[in-house]
Amino acid sequence: MLSQTVLRTALWLSLGLWIGSWGFFAFVVSRIAFQTLPGNVAGDLAGSLLEILQFGGAVAALVAAAAAAALGRRGLLVGLPVVLALVCLFSELWLSPQVELVRPSVLGAASTVVTAERFRIYHGLSLGLFIGVHIASMVLVLLHARLDARAARALARVAN
Repeated sequence: MLSQTVLRTALWLSLGLWIGSWGFFAFVVSRIAFQTLPGNVAGDLAGSLLEILQFGGAVAALVAAAAAAALGRRGLLVGLPVVLALVCLFSELWLSPQVELVRPSVLGAASTVVTAERFRIYHGLSLGLFIGVHIASMVLVLLHARLDARAARALARVAN
């Protein structure tokens, strides 16, 4: 059986890396890319980075779920990360290719009002899922922190 220290380290590292990388992408990288690069280049960069973030997010979520389960945590603390991993995989394996197929900068002169509208819908859904997963992962941090703080207080009471 893995020690509690190893399990907690895996849990907190996976959550921290996941939230940190997604936050850095959302608030720094994508903002700078779309301000300084031509739209098609910024879109290509964002798409490449999102692929890494989505697969990394799925792995981090599954590590967090496994560590939480091994720590004896149940319910939302195990189920939510599994659902978030599936959302990441859905977004990368189905939604991202749909966005790419109708991206105006890819279609160029072949872009139509219909494809532009499809792009707007798919891109909006992709952005919404990204934000939703990011918020849900932060909720996981709060829930785990609350449990760890409660356990620490219980140990302190026993020690006194």
